[in-house]
Amino acid sequence: MTIDVSGVWKIKEACLLDSDLNEVWRTVEDIMADDSIEDKALYNSVAVFRDDGELCMAMPIPDDMSEEEIKELVEEEGFERCGKDYLIYEKYPWKEEDGKILYDSGARGEVLGEEISPWEEITGTGGEIIFSSYKLVKL
Repeated sequence: MTIDVSGVWKIKEACLLDSDLNEVWRTVEDIMADDSIEDKALYNSVAVFRDDGELCMAMPIPDDMSEEEIKELVEEEGFERCGKDYLIYEKYPWKEEDGKILYDSGARGEVLGEEISPWEEITGTGGEIIFSSYKLVKL
């Protein structure tokens, strides 16, 4: 049975590298409390799986960000306003194929003379999925 990914998902955990370059899953709460991690705003992002096959990553607009700053991000940095509280910063095509949910990771090229597929599988259950390096829970 295929996972129903339509709707809004929140980041629960992220896979980060520790000091020994090992991948470790850390909760968003743990990340927010860690002073050594920069760019924490991205970990408050949501993933919006639209029915038209578009996956949008959106971050909350900080309370102290002015309308002028928001307008600059939209006009000059390519962000897109999503409702009154979020800015979309990345978009990916997604699709269902052969009972799997796939997203276009953007990877292109060849490995050992073989063309690689940009389509990566989104795995998980109905309540939690793994997308890229994030564990997401449905809102």
